[in-house]
Amino acid sequence: MIIFVRLLMAIAFVLVTATSVLPQNSRLTAFISDTHFGVGKTADGRWHPYEDARWAQDFALFLEELNRQGQGNTDLILNGDTFELWQSLQNDCVYSNKDFGCTEPDALNRLNIVVGAHRNELEAIRSFAVSGRNTVFIVPGNHDAALAFPRVAAEVLRAIGAPADRVKISSRGYWISSDGLLYAEHGHQIGNDVNLFSKWPTPFVEKEGVVYLQRPWGEQLVQSFYNQFEAKYPIIDNIMGDSVGIKYGMAAEGTTGLVKDIGKFLRFYFTQSSLAQLVHSLGPASRGPKWDLAAIRRGGDRFFVESIANDDPIRVAAEKSLNEHSLGIEISELSDEEIQGICTLRAAMVADDAKNQRPARLAVCPQKNLGAIATAVARSRDSIFRKYLETTITRLRAVGDLRQPFLLFIFSHTHLPEASYSPFEYSESRWRPIVVNTGAWQRTISEQQLKDYMKTRNLKEKDVLKLEPESLPACYPVVIVPPYPATPQSSLRYWKQSGGAWFLADRCD
Repeated sequence: MIIFVRLLMAIAFVLVTATSVLPQNSRLTAFISDTHFGVGKTADGRWHPYEDARWAQDFALFLEELNRQGQGNTDLILNGDTFELWQSLQNDCVYSNKDFGCTEPDALNRLNIVVGAHRNELEAIRSFAVSGRNTVFIVPGNHDAALAFPRVAAEVLRAIGAPADRVKISSRGYWISSDGLLYAEHGHQIGNDVNLFSKWPTPFVEKEGVVYLQRPWGEQLVQSFYNQFEAKYPIIDNIMGDSVGIKYGMAAEGTTGLVKDIGKFLRFYFTQSSLAQLVHSLGPASRGPKWDLAAIRRGGDRFFVESIANDDPIRVAAEKSLNEHSLGIEISELSDEEIQGICTLRAAMVADDAKNQRPARLAVCPQKNLGAIATAVARSRDSIFRKYLETTITRLRAVGDLRQPFLLFIFSHTHLPEASYSPFEYSESRWRPIVVNTGAWQRTISEQQLKDYMKTRNLKEKDVLKLEPESLPACYPVVIVPPYPATPQSSLRYWKQSGGAWFLADRCD
């Protein structure tokens, strides 16, 4: 049956591409994400700790350069989380059902605060949009899913003030180029992400005639747990990988106040790990380990605790929860694929410890044979992306938006920029789309860069979060696709300041 389905997909691909003429795309296309325009400044003129978008002048200069490079013929895609509508300074959007988020009036009130705090950025977007034949497309993400409310979307467009054909908000939850070869979405719907919405791109639930935003568990985590750290340590949101920032927050504050639903937290913790970074650090390999899934399942829920490094403060909370009652998650809830992914991450950490001559912080899972770890990690991620991209093609075909199979998939969400990779490299499919991650248009630092920073400055974990976002280098990622005659080629660039000058560079350091 599997072979038959693959054969049908191959035939469909050949038929679509054979009957399509690839049009020439003469426009420059640029993708950025996760600007998180938020609550702005406090009454005394200081940035509120929640505010991530502190770079209005940098942003305006970037758009000016983008306009110059594209010669007024550029499509700019703001690929999700342009607006920070999860965090608020008021006790709003609180309802008896924790799965209910903001109503439309609630969301409008939050947006009005954001608009007032970020008029300079919105003016920069307007100036870019009205120059030449530029256009701006705003794709909703999980933090600004409220853009699905008609009045909220209308208010954003009014605040920007550009002609209707120059700035558009995607009600479809994605952007696709006119030739169908470029496809972009924020990425929170991929796999079993804790931020996904059950009915995306209509993220609503209704009760007694009142329409609310659905509140995914990731938002509940931000509001019940994450905000308390960011209120004290603004830089926590600038460390790439949400779970990494939380780890440093717990090192500074202890485990008191950890979310009660630790089971969902652990799923979040494992799924937020950077598979891409692990692959790059371990290097190429030919085959992967086969884990003894039956033995792992017989070991029960302790698997979750054993999968957390022994020097990680989150392990303390997990041990306590398991000993006192239960974790709130059972190993039976995990698919074989998820166990495989967690086990390869564990093995990668052990290999990394050995490489750096450190004591192992955890043990590898029971295994049938030990192969090359890097390939296993990569293929775990590949499996997730292949399934999602194949589902996406089916969805686009169902709504009549499939001109031909797209060749470039641009997502964001994880805040981890990545130039490109092919999840279909080891598959039999003739369709080989390239996947690119924009990263976050923020001043960010990876966990490894942070460790290096700590080492050179002799900082302890509990002191790391005393740093301010402004102390990080002025360097912001952007994915650029130049005009192309047939096949699009993307590049990951960085809007960087050095020696007082601004320019697009290939890397931040």
